[in-house]
Amino acid sequence: MNFRKIASYDNFILANMALGLLQENDINCHLKDENIVTIDPLLNPAVGGIKLMVAETDYPAAIVILREAEENYLKEIPCPACKSCNLAIEEKTNTPESFWGKLKNQIAYGQTSIYTKQYICENCKSVYTEIPVVF
Repeated sequence: MNFRKIASYDNFILANMALGLLQENDINCHLKDENIVTIDPLLNPAVGGIKLMVAETDYPAAIVILREAEENYLKEIPCPACKSCNLAIEEKTNTPESFWGKLKNQIAYGQTSIYTKQYICENCKSVYTEIPVVF
């Protein structure tokens, strides 16, 4: 059976929460490199974090489950700036068409395409690179 990486985590707690969510929904998945990153966090950048691996046949369903869980969670988080619960996900993939653009990305980032994800408050337009922490 072939497995495909669906997400990478630098925190074993978040990785195990996502793993548990997928396993509850009968998705065949496992964590890769969890022990290495947990034992020595300095190796995290070298191994690429804790990888959540999903069976290729379950990959589309797993994407839907994780995206739905994140969107539901964002509905409960207030924006730190305006306190409204209107956070939305903005994802972008930068794939240059030219040879030089691809070469620049390959040299600078180690890959030809660059994926970015940020969270935007639809009310006040504040932008966050990570989900805001609520206490």
